[in-house]
Amino acid sequence: MLILIVRQRLGLCHETTVAAAGWRRVIPWRDGEFVSGEDGGVAVRAYGQAMLYERLVRWLGGRRGRVVLDLAICVVLIGYMIPAVLDPDVNGRVTVLGTALLPTAALPVLLRRRAPFAAACALAAGCVISGIPTFNQFRLGTAVPAAMLIVFSLASRAERGRAVVGLALVLAGMAFLGATEVVLDDSGGITGFLIFTFPLCGGIWAAGRIVRSREQVAAQLAERSRELERQREQTAELAIAVERARLASNLDAAARARIRTMVELAEGGGASLPTEVEPANELFARIERLGRESLNEMRGLLGVLRSDEHAERSPRPTLAQIDALLAEARAGGSFVNLEIVGESRALAAGTELAAYRTVQHALVAVGAGDDRPATVQLRYLPGVLEFEVRGIAPDGSAAAAALMAARERVTTHGGSFDIDTPAPGERVLRARLPAVATGG
Repeated sequence: MLILIVRQRLGLCHETTVAAAGWRRVIPWRDGEFVSGEDGGVAVRAYGQAMLYERLVRWLGGRRGRVVLDLAICVVLIGYMIPAVLDPDVNGRVTVLGTALLPTAALPVLLRRRAPFAAACALAAGCVISGIPTFNQFRLGTAVPAAMLIVFSLASRAERGRAVVGLALVLAGMAFLGATEVVLDDSGGITGFLIFTFPLCGGIWAAGRIVRSREQVAAQLAERSRELERQREQTAELAIAVERARLASNLDAAARARIRTMVELAEGGGASLPTEVEPANELFARIERLGRESLNEMRGLLGVLRSDEHAERSPRPTLAQIDALLAEARAGGSFVNLEIVGESRALAAGTELAAYRTVQHALVAVGAGDDRPATVQLRYLPGVLEFEVRGIAPDGSAAAAALMAARERVTTHGGSFDIDTPAPGERVLRARLPAVATGG
């Protein structure tokens, strides 16, 4: 209960959640009052401090926090060196220009996150520029810590080639710094400085490379997890589509039986009558036409059941949107070509939806490679719509579910569906759908 009250005061839970507990005692704390027990003040204060610490860490991890942190590091490094640079006993000859150029050895730290290679170049240049005009000035306390930070960022953020070149530039800057540093004259000279700094830079660089490799592995695992999640969702959607298509098929078979019987009786009755009985022929033709129209309308209604977008009340897709479907596949990394044979024409709504969904499922069941694009061919023939999808055969449950969904779509509408494997690793899907005109 205590935690709920504190979280409510910090805006992390709703007021009614706290009121439901019915605590009575109230104690003051900072900018508000909290209900608590005997030790509530200490607990609330500790929890509040933990929340503030969490927010501070989150802010420092953000882009603005990182910039502020690097800027603070630069200010500390420069501020630490200014008194020593202005002391003649330490720096020897003190010059205004030398003091003004001292920040050039620290400011490259500001670039270490966004452009680590540029930061390494700027540090190497800063080691030279900060020595002007005497090239015998004290700047060791600024340049060396900056070099350590930049080397780590360079190794953990840059590609291997640029990281190696950047390390060489930093080491060159350290060598120049050792040759022109006034305090090294009595402390082992440049040799001792290089023996200290070169292994230190190399060790930090190696640590940065290890961090980068682990981050890359973590990123690959995260991407793999997202890919598996997408595949699971896709498999689940296909399974739902299969169940809908199967249910629609059962309803279609049960509901069409009597209508088909009516159409067949009308056809048989019209054929058995004498040809001169025109009114009877017209009557039977009308019965037949109404029966066919009823079948087409029922296919359209059952198509809504098969559609996975009916809950959104969006327009049902048609073959006129096939280019958009292929564009989505190309955006996902698949190379797909479209071929249309014959003059495209508007078909019955159920046929349009079944054809669109079948092609959509086929693009999951048939993949494409860099040098082997998938091909979708639509053939508009008299009374029939044929389509063929050709490509590589991917593995996995998603492809198997897509094949099942495509077969259900086609067979439910009285069509035929065929799977062929002309070569190892290749798959060809062929389907035929009766292209009945909308009016009968």
